[in-house]
Amino acid sequence: MKEEIFALMNGLPGRVGEELPHPPENIHTFWQNWITRGGFAWENDGWPYWSHLSNVQSWWNFRHLPNIQLFHYSDMLENTEREMRRMAEFLEIEVPEDTWPRIVKAVSFNEMKREGEKYAPGGGHFWKGGAQTFLHKGSNGRWRDVLSEPELLLYDQACQRALTPDCREWLESGGRIM
Repeated sequence: MKEEIFALMNGLPGRVGEELPHPPENIHTFWQNWITRGGFAWENDGWPYWSHLSNVQSWWNFRHLPNIQLFHYSDMLENTEREMRRMAEFLEIEVPEDTWPRIVKAVSFNEMKREGEKYAPGGGHFWKGGAQTFLHKGSNGRWRDVLSEPELLLYDQACQRALTPDCREWLESGGRIM
């Protein structure tokens, strides 16, 4: 994030809690803190933000409700049109057949990155490098090639604390939820 965004967030009137720290230069130091510390008393990971794992588990617990439908990025990458049709069906949106190719193209990562100012929060103005920084590569699972074995063990331990086995399997792999 840009320096002025840190200043704005940390200078909010009535802000509660510690200031949002700048991330360390070393991704491994950031990971160690993020995966072993909670941003809130009820979380075990996610510092200094919030727990992604607890957030996903909280939605997973209610996936059976008729007004909740979960979508996984891996599934969107694998078959964008299928997942977009599933989304439209869930939202009860009728889409003319001849419109689907344009929709699928518009939501592709390359197209969204090209039009990043439309999609990144704040038009990308919060990040050094703008929307192109926010919309980085559009791939999934790159973290497995970055983290060391001990860091992967910390991930495993965090998942064991925060996720049910079925939620973890879906979070890591995607696929249809039964």
